[in-house]
Amino acid sequence: MLSKVRKYHKWLMAFVGIQFLFWSITGVYMVTMDIHYIHGESLTKSEEVKIDLASVDYSIAELAVAYPEASQVRLTQSMGRPLYSFISGEHGKVAIDAETGAVRPLVDEAKAKEIAQYHYVMNHDIDSIRLIKSVTDMPAELSPRHLPVWRVTFDQFATPTFYISKQTGALVAKRHDYWRLFDWMWRFHIMDYDDGENVSNWFLFLVATLGLMGAITGAVLTYYRVFSPNKKEVI
Repeated sequence: MLSKVRKYHKWLMAFVGIQFLFWSITGVYMVTMDIHYIHGESLTKSEEVKIDLASVDYSIAELAVAYPEASQVRLTQSMGRPLYSFISGEHGKVAIDAETGAVRPLVDEAKAKEIAQYHYVMNHDIDSIRLIKSVTDMPAELSPRHLPVWRVTFDQFATPTFYISKQTGALVAKRHDYWRLFDWMWRFHIMDYDDGENVSNWFLFLVATLGLMGAITGAVLTYYRVFSPNKKEVI
């Protein structure tokens, strides 16, 4: 009986042991890193400045009349100026000045650089900038709902990268190498190597089940080795 338990335990742990090591390494990285740093909050200037509602001269009622199909309307600000951002069936993503009601022009390369440098908390030079318009050209670290965006990369050790919406000029995502490593650690941790979003995948369930069986057989062997009156026979 115990010989079979020992055999099962040995082969179970031989199969899942490497994944146990991965769980340990990835878990240590994820719990020791500051999640606010991983989210890139330290890369941008404080965004706690409230919108000056007194400067909002273009009312939401006027917006509803001009854009009756507008949805997901948000009052936000860009570089200190209030603006409405919304989705219109006819125009797609739209941003209009909340002071004048004028439609904001599409963000060009020069404006994208200006916006990125406005938000960036440090003073590193911009290393590269490019426009991403399609999913095929999009990196995995960005959601397709933000397209089209300007990808602005700064010349710094961790490769801080800002994604600026071409339509609204909003800073839609902040990425850096520690975030990218965290993303891969998460994928290895939940054993979803595609996009890291499926935490209930069958592979994780299988290995976790085998790991539980290995732990149970190990507990049985430990019990008999520690508490059995015939310890020598068990060993």
